Amino acid sequence: MDMPTSNPHIPPLRRVGQTVYVGLQLPLASAHPVDIADQTDQVFRSLVARLEEAGGAMADLTKLHTYYLFDGDGTDVTAYWERMTAVRLLHLADPGPAATALRTQGVGPDRALIAVDGIAELGQDKQRIMPAHAWDWSIPTPFSQGWRVGTTVYVGGQISADRQGRTIAAGDVEAQTRNTLEYIEHVLRDARTDWDKVCSLKIAYRHDGDASLHASQRLGESIVAEAARRFAGPKPAITVIGVDLLYEGLLLEIDAVASTEAGEPVSIAGETGATPFSPGWRAGNALHIAAQAAPEADGLAAQLEGALTRVATVAQAGGAAMADIVKLNVFLCPGESAQTATEVLHRFLVPGRTVVSIVQVAGFLTPGQRVQIDGLAILGQDASA
Repeated sequence: MDMPTSNPHIPPLRRVGQTVYVGLQLPLASAHPVDIADQTDQVFRSLVARLEEAGGAMADLTKLHTYYLFDGDGTDVTAYWERMTAVRLLHLADPGPAATALRTQGVGPDRALIAVDGIAELGQDKQRIMPAHAWDWSIPTPFSQGWRVGTTVYVGGQISADRQGRTIAAGDVEAQTRNTLEYIEHVLRDARTDWDKVCSLKIAYRHDGDASLHASQRLGESIVAEAARRFAGPKPAITVIGVDLLYEGLLLEIDAVASTEAGEPVSIAGETGATPFSPGWRAGNALHIAAQAAPEADGLAAQLEGALTRVATVAQAGGAAMADIVKLNVFLCPGESAQTATEVLHRFLVPGRTVVSIVQVAGFLTPGQRVQIDGLAILGQDASA
């Protein structure tokens, strides 16, 4: 099948052992008309082709991220998601991956409405996690609440919803945060692990743009503070992004990666982060790098350089090099240039080693911040792989 042109510096996928990391898959630039169903079919066909290229299949997909655009409100958003998901169901295996779907401000070219990336595990030591205490989607799907693969636990995006996908505690951030974290806890329990072994959290909170900047900031900070209370000791790596959410009244979505083995925080001497969470977390040979930013820098290019320098510093502190980084997520504010991000990435990344997803989100917790970057490094790789 036809696929978007690859960047020779940034590969579309990396296979490390039995794990396949697939970078952001976009619809063809020639996509016409601009239709969510057609574009969803394109990006999932591209995802299938990438997995097959690495020796895998959709049945191996354990974590799926879907980023989509829609300019609407209320029940129209759910109807749009259901139309998009009806196409996704044509490609997904059953059982399917743990999944997170975020309504963003931009992916790829102006005409792109959707993009996806994911992680596939080709090994056989897998356990699907479907707790009795859980929410469910508004239509039947094969999505999973989580997967345990060896010592790694993937927790799909959790929200404050009931078994029919209806928001619980609409508009109440404290109640929604507690409900969401409780669902995560049940996934962790069923995977035979706990909060102390969580490696990374990604918090997506409702951000209503510059018009409500301070209200959005307070909302995000309250979610982060409540999440921090779940950890008696050191806290994992964290990413916090402002987005819009799916169901009416929903204020947040959180996903996670955990281990069944104890890990340890990675800290940077002399640095105090904006949150009580760790700059990085190492569990086994995996180093989870928290979202790094440089809001004090002037302009997007300077902020990208500052953020990537901090990514490199965290990697080094955790015993990794830039060549060990298998995945980076670059989150930009609306209107910021993905082309600029790609050009700066070329100066920092080792060619052919790191898959990348570049997505525009509604905003961040820190005023003036234009970009943040998180990532994953795998230590002990064959340098020639």
